[in-house]
Amino acid sequence: MKTGTPKTRRGRPARSDQQAAASRSLIVESARKLFAEEGYEGVSMRKIAAIAQCSPAALYTLFPNKRQLLRGIWEELFSELLVQLESAYATSGTQYRVEAVCLAFVDFWLQRPDEFRAIFMIEDRLQGEQDRYFVDSAQVLPRMAVLRRGITEAQSRGELRAGDPEEIQNVLLCGVQGIAVSLIAMPEFPWGDPDKLKRATIRALVIGLR
Repeated sequence: MKTGTPKTRRGRPARSDQQAAASRSLIVESARKLFAEEGYEGVSMRKIAAIAQCSPAALYTLFPNKRQLLRGIWEELFSELLVQLESAYATSGTQYRVEAVCLAFVDFWLQRPDEFRAIFMIEDRLQGEQDRYFVDSAQVLPRMAVLRRGITEAQSRGELRAGDPEEIQNVLLCGVQGIAVSLIAMPEFPWGDPDKLKRATIRALVIGLR
């Protein structure tokens, strides 16, 4: 009985996990650059694929639509933000941790004004029953644990008033987000020295929460 020769597998070999991760990273970075330069609405998936040097089919395999790609950017940015917040917490004096974390939050976005516009200046809309808001998918609130930690510590020392740490956190987040929006979205307004403005505003917020 003749034995047939084993069939060889045709087509491209399967990519390794490392290659797939590198491709995903390049796609996300390309999209971040394009969204920052041209705005979310002005960028097509085909253009992202061209910049990332991949086929549209490969792009859609990783990211079914542009909103999913934007979600990937959200997750990467907030991972970077968390590193900066944790560093601010760890390197600041005990009584200045809340202010240091707030300053780090503002500075993070001031260093990325184009990405801030691309991410925050669009409305997040659910596209199906199983869809989630970016804030939920990126676990933004759990990642703010470093700020709540600083708040509870300050409360235990009597430096902030007693109460729900999450409510105090939300007041501070509204404040620092407002600073970022003002300085990034309205740079033509005569704000004065941005560094003095952000520090004075955050200081006022903290004093008001005593």
